[in-house]
Amino acid sequence: QYPLGVGRKGKGGSGGSGGGGGGAVVPVTVDGDGKLNYDGIVKQGNLATQLVKSRHADLLPKDQSEMDLARPDETMADETTKRTQAAMDALVAGQAQKGGAQVKQAGESQFIKYTPAAALDGSAQARGAPTQRVIRMVEKAPDPLEPSKFRMVKAPRGAGSPPVPVMHSPPRKVSVQDQADWKIPQCVSNWKNTQGYTIPLDKRLAADGRGLQEVAINDNFAKLSEALYVAEQKARESVEYRAKISKELALREKEKKEADLRELAQRARLERTGGVLAGRQVDAMAA
Repeated sequence: QYPLGVGRKGKGGSGGSGGGGGGAVVPVTVDGDGKLNYDGIVKQGNLATQLVKSRHADLLPKDQSEMDLARPDETMADETTKRTQAAMDALVAGQAQKGGAQVKQAGESQFIKYTPAAALDGSAQARGAPTQRVIRMVEKAPDPLEPSKFRMVKAPRGAGSPPVPVMHSPPRKVSVQDQADWKIPQCVSNWKNTQGYTIPLDKRLAADGRGLQEVAINDNFAKLSEALYVAEQKARESVEYRAKISKELALREKEKKEADLRELAQRARLERTGGVLAGRQVDAMAA
């Protein structure tokens, strides 16, 4: 509720700076332009000795002509060398102490009794060789200056300064042929796509080189298609001829059946008329 003791009663004024709050009141400072400088609020705690960029001007690019690019003198170089040497010595000493502590925690040397295989069958005693041996095993202390055994992959660092200008030849007018020659298609691989780009199918087909190959069709394909067409026509003709013959046979069979039925009807009609005439003759004779 009271961050850094700000707003707590009894901690204000001079007592706040010397009490338990410890820097609750930050003095007001201004920069060279007379504007308020808020670096004192940001540089509290562990950030007091670090470079903190809290202004908008820190985000703008600086003009190299206004920067002091002079090389340091020998005094500054010696001080930097001594400070770097002291930091390296402290780092090596810390690594050495850390390694020694690890070896001490791992345990002291161990003694292992070893019996060779030759001592079991008795041949070692005949040669006068010792039957048992004592091996002392000590853990090897790590080297503080040894490089890391694991490969550390780091992300590429961004450019810290503008790129070096490249000197070009005098500009000249570009012709249409030059523009066509400089249209280099991008590399499209069917095996690798590390960036995960979505490549259209026409680009893949163009990169495959299929358009550069001349397609040659064998003459046997035409002969085969012609032979299949002739066989199909013959099969159609044979099917039509068989259908025509079967139709004619069915028509003849139908005509034959109709003739038989007509003959049966005529015979039945004759028989019926013949019986009627015979009956009439008998009646006439009886009368």
